[in-house]
Amino acid sequence: MSLALPAQARHQPWLVRYCAVALVFTTFVLFAGAFTTSIHAGMAFKDWPLSNGSLNPPGWISDEDMRAEHSHRLLAESVGFLSLGAMVWILRTEKRRWIRRLSIALVLMIVFQGILGGSRVLFDKLNIGSTSNVVAQTFAVLHATGAEITLCLWVTLTAALSRGWIVHGVGATPVSATVCRWAALAVTLLFLQIIIGAVVRQGGYALAVPYFPFSGPGHELLPPGWNWGVVVNLAHRVGAGLVTIALCGLAINVFRDPAARRQLGAWMAVILATLVLQVFLGALVIWTLKNPDAATTHMLVGAFLLASTWLLTLLAHRAVWWPNAAAEYAIPSDAATPAASSVVTRPA
Repeated sequence: MSLALPAQARHQPWLVRYCAVALVFTTFVLFAGAFTTSIHAGMAFKDWPLSNGSLNPPGWISDEDMRAEHSHRLLAESVGFLSLGAMVWILRTEKRRWIRRLSIALVLMIVFQGILGGSRVLFDKLNIGSTSNVVAQTFAVLHATGAEITLCLWVTLTAALSRGWIVHGVGATPVSATVCRWAALAVTLLFLQIIIGAVVRQGGYALAVPYFPFSGPGHELLPPGWNWGVVVNLAHRVGAGLVTIALCGLAINVFRDPAARRQLGAWMAVILATLVLQVFLGALVIWTLKNPDAATTHMLVGAFLLASTWLLTLLAHRAVWWPNAAAEYAIPSDAATPAASSVVTRPA
């Protein structure tokens, strides 16, 4: 697979900084959404897109549930406007077609995210008079999954606009096919694990098996009773084990391959440290009987683990998707300096 690059791509440091700020705001949105779910404040307002019929509902700052939900909505709107700004900026200045398309896809994804979040509210059983909340929970799981996709889109955009990508050719030296396969496997398993985790969170199944690392009070490997909540909870635990195996296999192959070790070794070490923290936080959620802070941090660190692994996967595949055919890259940034006007030959 080859994604062709244009003859010239210009590094724009202020655009990269803009995307980095948007990435930080996206992290805040994830945190606010996770905390809202952790304290069961998703229905603090029964309407959408307004909150109690207002853009600034009275009393939202003093009430914890309202503050959590309305902050989540305000931050999400901010990221939406930031994505529009990034798209306009990129369409006006960026020559690479795939980057231009990615900026449009990001805006569409965020719009879709807003619709999913609103549907989660509008189709809640409190609004539709149902005895079951399956419809709202389905929208909530899709909304949570979409948030992770949005994060990865921002990571991709920021990385591809960076100086390291354009000028220095980070990831341009091919790594072994084995590293690429392990990276793809790890990020796929992580994404599936995120989906199962969303089902656990939205369905309230975190304590369906209230023991860890075992599944029963007598150190049983399997729980004494079974229901849908137990099945989903155990699936999340099994998924954590599979993700751990995949990331350890990826790390072994990264450190064995000289090219991968040089380009990805430091980032791989960060991912492994994050994995250890994430497993501890998962256990802490159970040990503290789903403390809201522990549950929120567990979700946020899981998102960082996915985004980090996706970035490593992107860099590992860079030489495959963007081959080393010579292309002219303009080193110049937005500042007009003698050095900035020079053009050198860099790997694609």
